[in-house]
Amino acid sequence: MRRTAPAVGALALAVTLGLTGCFGNPLEQLTDNLVEGGIENLIEDQTGVDIDVDGGGGASLPSSWPSDVPTPDGTVLFSAGVDGNFTATFEISGADVVDRLRSDLEGSGYALSQEADYGGLLNYLYENDTNTVTVVYIAGEDGNSDSLQYSIVPKEQQ
Repeated sequence: MRRTAPAVGALALAVTLGLTGCFGNPLEQLTDNLVEGGIENLIEDQTGVDIDVDGGGGASLPSSWPSDVPTPDGTVLFSAGVDGNFTATFEISGADVVDRLRSDLEGSGYALSQEADYGGLLNYLYENDTNTVTVVYIAGEDGNSDSLQYSIVPKEQQ
């Protein structure tokens, strides 16, 4: 019995260190990978369509993200690409990022077709001959960061 206490103590210390910010959280990393892989496999199995889902701290835009569509400055929190449709969520530093993105979209030939202001939520719809782009800005509250939801849908699929 005396050996059990040190073993339990060592295990508790290892788990505690692993779950703190000092080291990557192995449970979070494992579940993030399982969820992403599970979602991708489930959708691919049900639809027969290749899908790329990326989320968590190391998220990035899918490699097939359209290069002719401007992207905002910020950290990618989540992204997905399915059959030419794309969506991504970015953590951004403020509304000025949205203003720059809107200017970049207009400079790339996109025309604003709709906009709405709901206070802490701004919604913009841009179009060109090939794509519809939706930009949704959500102002952070209570210490939360601002975020931007960005979607690209080819007109041929609308």
